[in-house]
Amino acid sequence: MENWKTLSRQTILDHSKFLRVEDHAVELPDGRVIPNWCWIVTPDYINVVAVTPAERFLVFRQVKYAIQGTTLAPIGGYIEPGETPLESAKRELLEETGCIATEWIDLGSFWVDPNRGVAIGNFFLARGARRVRARDADDLEEQELLLLTRAEVETAVARGEFKVVAWQAIMALSLLYLDRNSKSKEDKMPEFKHFPTTRVACVTEVGAFSEAIPRGFQKLFAWLGAQNLQPLGPSFGIYHDDPAKVPVEKLRSELCVPVAPGAQGSGEVQVKEIAGFDAAAIVYQGDANITRAYNEVYDWLRAQGYRDAGSPIEMYLSMPGEELRAEIFVPIVKAAKPAVKKVAAKKPAKKKPVKKTVKKAAKKRAKK
Repeated sequence: MENWKTLSRQTILDHSKFLRVEDHAVELPDGRVIPNWCWIVTPDYINVVAVTPAERFLVFRQVKYAIQGTTLAPIGGYIEPGETPLESAKRELLEETGCIATEWIDLGSFWVDPNRGVAIGNFFLARGARRVRARDADDLEEQELLLLTRAEVETAVARGEFKVVAWQAIMALSLLYLDRNSKSKEDKMPEFKHFPTTRVACVTEVGAFSEAIPRGFQKLFAWLGAQNLQPLGPSFGIYHDDPAKVPVEKLRSELCVPVAPGAQGSGEVQVKEIAGFDAAAIVYQGDANITRAYNEVYDWLRAQGYRDAGSPIEMYLSMPGEELRAEIFVPIVKAAKPAVKKVAAKKPAKKKPVKKTVKKAAKKRAKK
């Protein structure tokens, strides 16, 4: 395949250092010439996904002129003249968050619009980010700096909360890199979380989980398609019975998908609200790890002085066809301390009076 050739270029708008529009004459590989091909020039830029040593992602909640409401966003900014992309990324991280990072990974460089130009986005993952000074950002938009867990980032990406395609892309690339290059893909340590109140469409199934889960989700997504509804977040299952205690044919499960407030159930599909709850949570990857993940989270919550208070939820973070990645949420309450029985103190035994006859005998022996 041959590339297009630029025969000539003319500037038709030079607005500022942030925007120039050119008129190109372009020759196609077959010899045809397009005399008025619009080409847009804006500065190349960087985006950075910064991760702290505690595995928290530094992201912003902010507004953008073209976006209704707020959006989540990574660190970002234009490359200054004379800067390399990496130098720009380090500068922006320090200015916008007050942090430096111990490890920098180049995730690649990408055109915004390969036919019209616009700019090249340079993506970086910064690990070991730690604060060394106060923020010194000069952004026009109002921003709120957040520290999100990996599960929260995955949920935000799945829900489209990074509302710019480049931001969705860099978050996904960063998660993919971390998956492929982490020292271990084993389960993370459990942690306390709050499962939010969620309106869901759900299907109830009875039987082996390995059969009930795909069967229930097949019904659920067929219903969503027929209702022209889109899921508002990751799907999840509520599992009411322990396979170690309940016969496989009697295992009860509810397969759920978050939906909009106006959705109404029909047929086998019920729409209801799941009340929020405090939980012990753990992320696991791979079908083989599920039993160990459950054991870890139950052992951990008891060690923290809690007990389980309801059916666990598995939220599915992976896409169909990918290796299973899910987060377990176990409802918890503070365990009651065992009552301490008060033992009455024993009264000291009364000394029995010594009989006079004994005393007299002792005196006689002493005189001898």
